[in-house]
Amino acid sequence: MSNTANPATKPFFLDPLNDRRHSLSDKPNARESLVFMLQLPEHDVAAFVYTWVSGDSKAGAAFCIYGPAVGEQAIFEVVDGIPVPREQGFDDWRVGGVHVRHGGPLQVADVSYIGQGGSLEYHFEAMHPAYNYGSNAGGCPQWFANDRFEQSGRVRGVLRFAGREIPFDTFGHRDHSWGTRDWGIAQHWKWLEAQAAPDVAVHVFECSALGKNTVHGYVQRDGKIAEVTAVDTSYEHDPRLLHQSIRMVVTDSAGRTTTVTGKTYAMFEFKVSPLATLNEGSMSIEIDGVKGVGHVEMSWPKSYIDYLSEKAAA
Repeated sequence: MSNTANPATKPFFLDPLNDRRHSLSDKPNARESLVFMLQLPEHDVAAFVYTWVSGDSKAGAAFCIYGPAVGEQAIFEVVDGIPVPREQGFDDWRVGGVHVRHGGPLQVADVSYIGQGGSLEYHFEAMHPAYNYGSNAGGCPQWFANDRFEQSGRVRGVLRFAGREIPFDTFGHRDHSWGTRDWGIAQHWKWLEAQAAPDVAVHVFECSALGKNTVHGYVQRDGKIAEVTAVDTSYEHDPRLLHQSIRMVVTDSAGRTTTVTGKTYAMFEFKVSPLATLNEGSMSIEIDGVKGVGHVEMSWPKSYIDYLSEKAAA
């Protein structure tokens, strides 16, 4: 599959105020969300923290630990519909077991989770300027968000589960979106985040929706961040569309070509909506042959996955 996009017509710029909580409309699909990713292939485990709030100020949070070290059943804890004060911001955000503290705007974040099945301490420091989807020539898809940003960085902390304590000092990723999210519009997407060195990171979002193929993303390398302008993707999957490996050849607005390959070592099926399932594949990654970590999320209509699952079982 090959998608192309026009180079950004304006430089990446995101007002640091966008690291704070936004004022949302009262539309049913209005939401704001934060996610923090962690991949530890050397320990056969991955984790993420996800928190969100709706336009009527009802919030939720999810914490997931998955991979061979956990077993077939992931540790997944979630709360939703919790009223929070409208003045509660992301400088001190508390929902269920999650506590988020944004520090220097678009630079630093501290996240912790304490639950029954596990806990996480996670300190994020950005390695490059935040990339906002609104800087793309086509803007941010409005059914997806008013805008959102993606950012790779260094992460340090401790993951605890099943009597294990795993300190980590590695690469990680976060994103933050605000606006509306309609889970029924996209036919499919591939969302990649990958890092292989303190100055090497790639993010790609390929999406098929409303009869159009679009691509957003960035390449950070050689001391420069540039927008993705084209991507050629191939991947392998099982009969239930769980992706096993991926290869992306990425071209950016600086004229560079970067190759990202990955093999899935941990998978979680995130059933976010009756309309869509997100297959979350944490990966051992190589960026132009340099080893690193990353994650590929693929979104599929639930009806499509159900159909293929039935065929596989027949």
